[in-house]
Amino acid sequence: MKRFFLLEILVGIFILNAASYGHGQGIQKVKLDLARFNGVFFSIDKPREWEIITAGNCADFAFLIRDPSQSLRQIFYFGEIGPVYMSLQQKQIDLQYMNMGGYPSSWIDMPVVNPLTPGNFLAQFYLITQTKIAQRFMPQWPRLENLQIVKAIPQRCPLSGGSTELIRALFTEGKDLGEGLFLATVAPMLPFTGGPGGGIAAGFFITGITGPKREFRNIEQILVKSIERLTISQSYVNNCLAQQARTYAGILKAGKTLSETSDIIMRGWENRNKVDDIVAEKRSDAILGRERLYNPSTGEVYEFENGFYDKYNLNRNKYEMNNLQPLPRNDYDLWMKAPLDGYRNLR
Repeated sequence: MKRFFLLEILVGIFILNAASYGHGQGIQKVKLDLARFNGVFFSIDKPREWEIITAGNCADFAFLIRDPSQSLRQIFYFGEIGPVYMSLQQKQIDLQYMNMGGYPSSWIDMPVVNPLTPGNFLAQFYLITQTKIAQRFMPQWPRLENLQIVKAIPQRCPLSGGSTELIRALFTEGKDLGEGLFLATVAPMLPFTGGPGGGIAAGFFITGITGPKREFRNIEQILVKSIERLTISQSYVNNCLAQQARTYAGILKAGKTLSETSDIIMRGWENRNKVDDIVAEKRSDAILGRERLYNPSTGEVYEFENGFYDKYNLNRNKYEMNNLQPLPRNDYDLWMKAPLDGYRNLR
């Protein structure tokens, strides 16, 4: 067996970032045990009882590993996703061409990703997954709805004309809030002949680990370890190289260039992680429509619906706990505390 080279590099980056996170209060503890899964041409250590779904082959090989009891807990890799449009004008041109009797475009319902950046691609991910072409490929796509980027760190890109970013983001699935780390590359695609084409792009090597926000820091390292232990048979790799030598040459190049920047990535993430953690908490409050107040006398943090403080501040004398204040913008310890239910504790 030979380790899938690109994923080794992605894992190295994830490990560096996982190690930089603090362990603030309010993190939910979840115990995950890894068990070996042997597929037809690959094997991986995955959390026990989690389901695994695969699709595609070679350059567009994809897998999704997910907890059936909590779909926010997941690990995924997609070799290629697309095409998507780079401009609304190009999409309108293709639609007009089809309406005039031209060849149909299987990606006409794909969204416009403009500007073409990895972060913007992820922000449009939920629209991509709803398209016919995506549903035919894998109906169980990760749902990254309402994705909000906390931090995006540019990386060296393995593809000419493309860009790569390491991204920390929040997202929703129904009423649940998730957090994840993603490594994504985007690049323009060559026009197709004999029909619609031009002005299109795709996402490449999209890798992600996610979980419910309150437990993500507790499970991210074992999710990374799962990706690290993916192996693909040598015969399968050789077959893919023979079929798609150009694509896989880019993958091998990615390993060398990305590994050279690992120390820079680690230092940059560690220097900013407290700031980013606070940003993540503020973004989560905004997504969920909540605000936090704290009691300066006790240091306790309370959670209320957004807008509560303005009403409370006008009627402080009606409450026994009349000294609540908004959290200071950069007080890391307060922002990392698990907030109590304000309505139950307010007297």
